[in-house]
Formats: sequence, C-alpha cells, structure tokens
Amino acid sequence: MNERRHVHRYELCIPLEVSSGPPRLARTQSAHLRDISTHGIYFLIDDLIPVGTPVDIQFALPPERGRSQSVLVRGTGRALRVDSVPGENGKLFGVAASIHRFDFVRPDERAA
Repeated sequence: MNERRHVHRYELCIPLEVSSGPPRLARTQSAHLRDISTHGIYFLIDDLIPVGTPVDIQFALPPERGRSQSVLVRGTGRALRVDSVPGENGKLFGVAASIHRFDFVRPDERAA
C-alpha cells in the first residue's frame, strides 16, 4: 500500500481529553494521543466515536529546556476513521481525526 500522507506525523504518547458530539450534548473522555500532524491526530480511546462526529481535544505538551511549565494545546475537528484495536484490558478504538484549528495556551493565559 502506498503512503498517502503529505504531512509528517510526530509520535507522541501523552494523555488527551476528548469531547465528542454536538456542543450541548458533548461527552468528555480520557484518551491517549498516539501521533499528531499539522492537520490531524490519531488517538486511542475506550468508547466508540462514530465517523463524522465533531471532536474537541485538549492535551498538555510537557515542559522543555528553557520552559518551566507545560503548554496547553486545544483543537477542534472531526472523526475521519475509527479502527478496532486490541487492548490490555479489552477493546480500544483508534480514532483518526482531522483538526481544523489548534490553539496553544501559555501557562500565564490559563487563569484568564
């Protein structure tokens, strides 16, 4: 199978918070980010998120050299593909989502 991706993906294994569904009925769940690019993410989650569902994601990038605090990343997009993935404690779902917008929140802006 040929690689169809045009953007490099970066592997990240960090906790992720996912809100899915219509805004007033959105359900928030914990997940694990597996990889990310400028246009999308792939994450593992316990419960099924149907293809086409709007998603809001949020995760913290760990501190780096020269930066003492983490940076909060928020994104908005839509589930594009869902895979069934075997997990240690049962079934997991791998969700590929397009992300239309990423926002980076500095630590000093979080309280505002």
